[in-house]
Amino acid sequence: MPGPSFLATDRTALRSPERDDLNWIQYVFHNEQVWGLGTYARPPTTDQMETYYEETLSDEDSVHLLVCIDPAGSPGPVEERTEPVGLVAMTDHDTERGTAELAYWLDPDAWGQGYATEAAGRLVKYGFDQRALRKWSAKIVGGNDRSVAVVERLGFTKEGTHRQEWYLDGAWRDMLWFGLLRTERE
Repeated sequence: MPGPSFLATDRTALRSPERDDLNWIQYVFHNEQVWGLGTYARPPTTDQMETYYEETLSDEDSVHLLVCIDPAGSPGPVEERTEPVGLVAMTDHDTERGTAELAYWLDPDAWGQGYATEAAGRLVKYGFDQRALRKWSAKIVGGNDRSVAVVERLGFTKEGTHRQEWYLDGAWRDMLWFGLLRTERE
């Protein structure tokens, strides 16, 4: 049984990942449509997933939340939203500078339904309202137009391009940098 929701939107419940979720996360990471976008370029083993859980998902300085929906597809009560479809994260949180990085991914079966924008937008609001952030950043591998669309819908501005920063599919790709200031959100 999944734990309680930490944050919620109209259609999603955002909750902390548990060890029981690792098989599903590993399954999605093995999908070429996910790792092929540059997020995770190698298929993780079960031992690596355990390390990922201990060192990343359970890290006290960041926030990682599974994006869950109602398996029946209805926007019913939050406690009924138990089917994971992705993950949103606040990483590289620097309390002195008031900055953090936004990261997210979805199972390709959930693409195109607005879940990433809805869940990432809720986490962005949480960061500004509860964690005193003054700025969010996001880094996206060039060619990942879906992710670019998500941050643009949330009001992020493209701040620059790190040319040929990420190696993927036998070629060097650009890394696109985006930012959103609290003052732009208010």
